[in-house]
Amino acid sequence: MPPTKTVEAKVRPLANQSLEKASLQGAARLYVNRDALIALTGSLDNGKPCFVARADGDVPLKREGSLWVLTDKNISPNVVMMSRAFQEATGFKIGDAVQITTPEGKTEVEDAEEIVVQDTTEDDEDGSDWKYPPSWESTIAGLLNKAGEVFPGMTLEANASKLRRTFKVLSANSRRASIARFRTGSTAIRIVKQDVAEADHAVQPRGDLSIAPVPGMATQTKHINNFLSNFSRQLTFPNARRSCGYVVHGGHGTGRTFILERIAETNWGKVHWIKPSDKLAAIREIFKQAQTQQPSMVLIDDFEKLIPSDRQNRDAIIETLADELDGLSARTKTLKALPQLVIVVTCTDYYTDIPVELQNITRLRANVALPIPRAPERLEILKYHDPPMYPAEKDACLEEIANKTHAYNCKDLSYIVSDAMALRETALAQEGGPNGQPEPDGPNDQTNHYVTREDMLAAQRGIRPAAMRDINLQPPIVHWTDVGGQEEVKKRLSHMIRLTKNTDPKVRAFLPKPPKGLLLYGPPGCSKTLSAQAMATEASFNFFAVKAAELLNMYVGESERAVRDLFQRARAASPSIIFFDEIDSMGGTRAGPGAAKTAGGVNMLTSLLTEMDGFESLEGVLILAATNRPDAMDPALLRPGRFDHIVYVGPPEQAAREAVFNVHLRGKTLAPNVDIAELARLAEGYSGAEIASICSKTAEEVHRRYLDGEGELEISMDGLLAAMAQQSKGITKDMIDGYERWAQRFKSK
Repeated sequence: MPPTKTVEAKVRPLANQSLEKASLQGAARLYVNRDALIALTGSLDNGKPCFVARADGDVPLKREGSLWVLTDKNISPNVVMMSRAFQEATGFKIGDAVQITTPEGKTEVEDAEEIVVQDTTEDDEDGSDWKYPPSWESTIAGLLNKAGEVFPGMTLEANASKLRRTFKVLSANSRRASIARFRTGSTAIRIVKQDVAEADHAVQPRGDLSIAPVPGMATQTKHINNFLSNFSRQLTFPNARRSCGYVVHGGHGTGRTFILERIAETNWGKVHWIKPSDKLAAIREIFKQAQTQQPSMVLIDDFEKLIPSDRQNRDAIIETLADELDGLSARTKTLKALPQLVIVVTCTDYYTDIPVELQNITRLRANVALPIPRAPERLEILKYHDPPMYPAEKDACLEEIANKTHAYNCKDLSYIVSDAMALRETALAQEGGPNGQPEPDGPNDQTNHYVTREDMLAAQRGIRPAAMRDINLQPPIVHWTDVGGQEEVKKRLSHMIRLTKNTDPKVRAFLPKPPKGLLLYGPPGCSKTLSAQAMATEASFNFFAVKAAELLNMYVGESERAVRDLFQRARAASPSIIFFDEIDSMGGTRAGPGAAKTAGGVNMLTSLLTEMDGFESLEGVLILAATNRPDAMDPALLRPGRFDHIVYVGPPEQAAREAVFNVHLRGKTLAPNVDIAELARLAEGYSGAEIASICSKTAEEVHRRYLDGEGELEISMDGLLAAMAQQSKGITKDMIDGYERWAQRFKSK
């Protein structure tokens, strides 16, 4: 690679007037001394790109040209000869002191993908409607082909069909200070009107490499802009920032593509997109073009789709990206600045989707996660989408929706707004008059044109949050009133909910790490699972119900990954509850008679212990577990910091049994002789599930007799007693004594 040098010179006119050709051929050439060419490029090869900048003067000026030497004479040192066309187009004048440098990493003049030209003809010979006949593009192509190298500002005199028009080149490859080589058949020509040329997005001046604030992503935007800012300055510590690559990761609908589009819209440099369908040769060509068209950026959306496990050349694509990033990193050390090439990729999960070989300081180590927005961020996003609501109720409604939409991502929230408007549109059509428009109450009445709170709530109910997809979810619709008895359990669970929801700084300072793990143990059928579901419902928390056996996988490493994914999703969907049913099958002891029999079970338990150790990062996440066999639990799970509270859920007492009977007989017709208190007394020793079964079997028998014409739909005392006599008790005295002995041993430790 040629060294980067700087040569100072003064602008002089071309000594040989024959070089000033009317066809503009060679107009972009800057002729210098042979020694200067060698110093700048390391060779005597003509046509190398360079930058020429005015060293003095009030107006800064920097343009691109191509370096040449004259074959018939060697010009004086510290002199650069420019054509009149180049001077007129760029603003350089005879006698200007300039500095000539070579661009880093660019050894050839780039090919022109698009040339934008503006019609500057004063008299509109083709009519006021500004319609060009097809011949103008072909005529301009012929002129540019003769010129060879095209630069913004050059003027073209075109003649076609006895018409004469003047065109001015505005940009080459969307830039207004560079040159490009015209290629017949591949270079596109775009003609713009004179009055819209300055507003054309393709010819806007180079923008700052910084994205505007994104609603709901203040922290993430700051991290991204901190990375992008390194491309605009010299690095004090080059080893601290050695990669031009960055990863934006997050779940579906969290705004990854939106961020990429924001980066592309900065207009900082040429944008190159790599699509999952691109072949390896095309990917290598894109990187080659990006190298020669600096400043530029390479953007890859859904990186995991580019390198799926079944793609034959997957390793070659990874190696290509690694080589490109390593090459840029090597130049960073030499330049003490990042090369002007930004590489940003997106994926769902950084650790899963980015290959280990790319998670390197010189490659794709820098990354930011886009989480599921919390209530304040959700409110920002809803306000950004600005639903057309009645002003008096808008703020309150948006705040209500923001508080109700746990686990909803950016896209879900946008769907709520659009669906609400669609519902209002349908309502307007149904309520409309003969022309389909609503009949107003008065001449200025437009109340029906506003989206209502009911529209927003209806739209929200129709959209399932994205964070709750692709998981083993059992949405609980259970209230405390559905759980008979167990008042102590309800009190413990309600207290944990209040601690998790409380954001009072005084409370946080007094209790900075509230308990987040609770183990429910006791005989089967005593409402452990039901209590956990009711807790999630009453708290409006997202509920992740997991059976340990479902996490076990025959493939090595998959069970551990499932545990990590579970906790990651719970964090993203916070406030949430993870409920492990039958946790003894997952968290069984690793030593002794009840030790885990498989390496997979031990590894899964280890992963669970590791995740629970990170409780300080589980903001808004509660861990509940239930077991019938607490003696089989690994002691490491029971230490403080994991399951801080251990609550015994035993067989219901008299009052609790009455509550259970009332819950399961609620809404049914009862005979006058049904005595709930007497039933509860006779049901001593039955679990809550067994009492529920007694009520259910009685109702089934009554329904059967009703269909046979033998009675009415009414539950009698005799029917309940008959069902109770047939129901066996699953809880024994030895079982209760075993729980008491375990509790005493646990308390003594």
